[in-house]
Amino acid sequence: MKRKLEVLLAAAVLAATFAPIADASARERRSAGSVTTQRGTYQGQAVRTRQPGQVSRDATVTGPKGAQQSVSQRRQRDAAAGTASADRTRTFSDGSSRNVNNQVQQTGEGAYAAQRTVTGRNGETRTQTGQFATTPTENGRSTTGQIQTQNGQSVDYNRDVSRSENGRAVSSSATFADGTSASRESQTACAQGAGCTTSATLTDRQGRQTSSTQNVQRTDTGAVLARDTTFPDGSTRSVDTATTRNGDGSASATRTVTGRDGQTRTQSAEGSTSVTP
Repeated sequence: MKRKLEVLLAAAVLAATFAPIADASARERRSAGSVTTQRGTYQGQAVRTRQPGQVSRDATVTGPKGAQQSVSQRRQRDAAAGTASADRTRTFSDGSSRNVNNQVQQTGEGAYAAQRTVTGRNGETRTQTGQFATTPTENGRSTTGQIQTQNGQSVDYNRDVSRSENGRAVSSSATFADGTSASRESQTACAQGAGCTTSATLTDRQGRQTSSTQNVQRTDTGAVLARDTTFPDGSTRSVDTATTRNGDGSASATRTVTGRDGQTRTQSAEGSTSVTP
């Protein structure tokens, strides 16, 4: 399990490091780089292709002992037909795979139906469906809906988004058939010279709360991220990431994590991105 987490972490750091470099209007973007952790060095490659109405991304990460994992993602949207889809397949080093497929169909003004199908590594499939409606508000929008799970249970869903001059607030909740509920509250504020700060609180079905604060600031050569999380038992976890762009399509990053046990580990990443118009 730890090894899988390290591979996921490597892929995440690579994505965070190189995403800001590319031109958003590019049709194809290729990234390659490495992440060094306490368990060794991971090598990663990714190709992202944009076409009208669709985006695809294929990424591969190879671990220090040669184990390889890959992710293939496809997103499509047809505004005229009122449809959208997203498909993601992750292939593990043992050859097994996990697929998540999402389909959305607009059913009316501000209304849509959605279906999410997950096929696990054991081949078993589970499906969720939902119907949602979104209405504009004075300073944002409100979404309500109902989700049907595979075992026949229903979940009531609500999400409110409000925007201000310097940020936004999001409040979402899910109420289950047994009367329990889970919710998430977040506020984001941006200020000149201070970056953007997001504070969030997640309350689970047992009433336990996890809170986090994240600040992101852009620098002349990259960005700095700091995130602190406090768990229901009072323990904390902090993540500090600094990214530096070199101006030639290459970049480097360092990531320091202090875990809930107080232990600290540092990772480094470097790589490059090329863009094809």
